[in-house]
Amino acid sequence: MSGNTGVAGHKSGKIRVSTSLKVQEILVRSQEMKPLGKGDKARIWRHPGLNDVEVLQGFYRNYEFAQHFHTVPAIGVVESGTMSFYCQSTTHIVPTGTVLLLSPGEVHAPKAATDKGWSFRMFYLEKEFFQARSEDFGSGIPQFVKPFVRDEALAASLLRLHRKLETDADTLNIEHDLACVFSHLSERHICDLSNQLPIRNERDRIRDVKDYLRSFYSRAISVDDLTEIAQLSRFHLMRTFRRDIGLSPYAYLTQIRVEAAKKLLRKGISIVDVASEIGFTDQSHFTRQFKRITGVTPGQYLPQWRP
Repeated sequence: MSGNTGVAGHKSGKIRVSTSLKVQEILVRSQEMKPLGKGDKARIWRHPGLNDVEVLQGFYRNYEFAQHFHTVPAIGVVESGTMSFYCQSTTHIVPTGTVLLLSPGEVHAPKAATDKGWSFRMFYLEKEFFQARSEDFGSGIPQFVKPFVRDEALAASLLRLHRKLETDADTLNIEHDLACVFSHLSERHICDLSNQLPIRNERDRIRDVKDYLRSFYSRAISVDDLTEIAQLSRFHLMRTFRRDIGLSPYAYLTQIRVEAAKKLLRKGISIVDVASEIGFTDQSHFTRQFKRITGVTPGQYLPQWRP
């Protein structure tokens, strides 16, 4: 079901997909896969902050996948329609909202269950993804309990993350959503997720992270920066920070930046310069976040403080 992470024989011919895609700034350029027939289309891409994750969005009305498997874990959601899903030697009818959890080697073959077609969004997680997060996953790759489940909260989280990977280049924000997804998976759908670092002095560690965010909010702060300070794994840090603070590190950083922006706007500094100085990627990103937190745009806020 993916360009380079699966082993498949497609009934309607081979799909050739380049996954060495370049992403410039915030915009994610994707490879449009040539339609296999009328009404069938798909695209595949990689986010700049997640080079070891391949993402696919596809809509199929007539196309049928041959039986195949992936050499890496594949996670996704049926976004619309109803899918006929061959898996574990039988065929299942899988409706919209079903979460697909395919362990490496799981043979499967999806196709449309009705003439209206179906669509899905998928993540293909290469071994480097887990190696970079060995504190959370140990030396192994997670195995899923079932190949598909009904889990509305997980489906919503996966769809939100997948859509975010189309436009959002902020890796801290992306890592927070990943932490939410894998925390949920580990609690309900992964056979064994072990070897997490023991919890020690977590409040002190989170305080150190908060101090760092307050001191260096204008920088491009990465997840690795925060894990080094906290000496916690990525997912452990994300979970603990939200538990103690009530916000994700990304949301907390955004709040700090907006508060700093208000001070600069009160001094009469232009919106463009403020956006650049406090660490937002561009003016439109700054405006969206400012309005989300304050209820007004920077332009509406600025006149109050001009002579």
